[in-house]
Amino acid sequence: MKPKITIYIPCHNYGRYLREAVNSVIAQISSDWELIVISDGSTDDSLAIAREYAAQDPERIRAFEHPEALGLQASANRALEASRGDYIMRLDADDYLDESACLVMAEYLDRHPDIGLVYPNYIYVDEAGSVLGIEARKKVGADAKLLDLPAHGACTMVRKRVLKAIGGYSEKYKAQDGHELWLKVLHRYQIANVNTPLFYYRQHSLSLSTDHSRLLTARAQIKRDLVESRKGQVTPRTLAVIPAKNTYAKLPNVVLNPIAGKPLIDYTIEAASQVAALDAILVTTDDPAIAEHCDALPHDIQTQLRPQSLSEERVHLSQVVANSLEYMEQKRDFHADIVLVLSVHSPLRRTAHIQKAIDTLILYNTDSVISVYEDSDSLFRHGTYGLEPLNPGMHNQLRLEREALYVDNGAIKAMWRDVVTPTDISGRKVGHIVMTFWDSWQIKEPNDIWLVEQLVDRAQETI
Repeated sequence: MKPKITIYIPCHNYGRYLREAVNSVIAQISSDWELIVISDGSTDDSLAIAREYAAQDPERIRAFEHPEALGLQASANRALEASRGDYIMRLDADDYLDESACLVMAEYLDRHPDIGLVYPNYIYVDEAGSVLGIEARKKVGADAKLLDLPAHGACTMVRKRVLKAIGGYSEKYKAQDGHELWLKVLHRYQIANVNTPLFYYRQHSLSLSTDHSRLLTARAQIKRDLVESRKGQVTPRTLAVIPAKNTYAKLPNVVLNPIAGKPLIDYTIEAASQVAALDAILVTTDDPAIAEHCDALPHDIQTQLRPQSLSEERVHLSQVVANSLEYMEQKRDFHADIVLVLSVHSPLRRTAHIQKAIDTLILYNTDSVISVYEDSDSLFRHGTYGLEPLNPGMHNQLRLEREALYVDNGAIKAMWRDVVTPTDISGRKVGHIVMTFWDSWQIKEPNDIWLVEQLVDRAQETI
């Protein structure tokens, strides 16, 4: 009999958790499911456990083996090819389902034929299964109108025909947490969530989600590839504006001072010059020496000596950007569609970060994009009875979405040209890209110079 739901469990050496995952499927209130367990290059007892369950219920449970580890995407595609259900859902081998998970999500898709993907809240547990907290996702269309926070890759139920229509999963990415699926589905189908915790998400030292830098790199590549695949005959004209004020009392001549043997501004210019999507780069400065330096560089750079009044203490960045756009439009006859503002004080921001900001602006329905780092410390504000936590989940080392706190690192701001006014460059809908804390470091004080030099030297050693 054809099942409605296909659940698949990819497993790489998680045999110690696998029984709990499989048993949570067997215990589902809804019995209209099949289970595919894939031992992906496991060297422990994962395959033996999978075959044991398949022997007990061969009509509903199948065990597959990859003699060598092929990765999550290859396992997902194999499950998709073998699936007999109308809906398909991944369950990670170290997680497990609430008994009503299949019933609730399948019924939601049954009642909403226009929805291509549905995802639930979830419960964090530790390695032993003790509850740590609940992730209450923002409600699509109510709490979240800008859908730039993808669902968790696991326990998201998708119509199989939707997955087939988008071509399954790309196997080129070494780490991805549902980001590719989200972006590919988002622009073609409607998405929804149910505000009920329906699976248990185990937190431990080997979780893929703990490898933050690896995830950020994979997400950037996913966005890059998707933008390239959709590129048409006409593309947005993109301008990078580099404000280069050089009259700070505490940091004299900071823009041209050498950082690890190279003028500070050169880091930003070199990173921007390697972004293929940029059509023009403008350095706007109050110092003729900077314009002279930039003119001598082997890069195609426009320079603008802006009025000294735009370097005064209380001048807003939006005024500088609006003035630069007026200069480019009136003096250079260059009319940008997308504008990037790149801080000269962020030498650790790389080409990939700039490209990611452009791709994010294009992929999401957003007015602007800012670069941030996530502050995962326990933060407080003063309340009625003294200090109250802003992110109480961090007491249990949980990075809850509703409590996530992001710091504008100032490195990159990207916006559509029609958003920019002398008083605002953000608009209403503000997206973001996440950079690591160390990549976000800015030179704001004299002591920052020494630290940034150490970080630059360390980055060069790893190349």
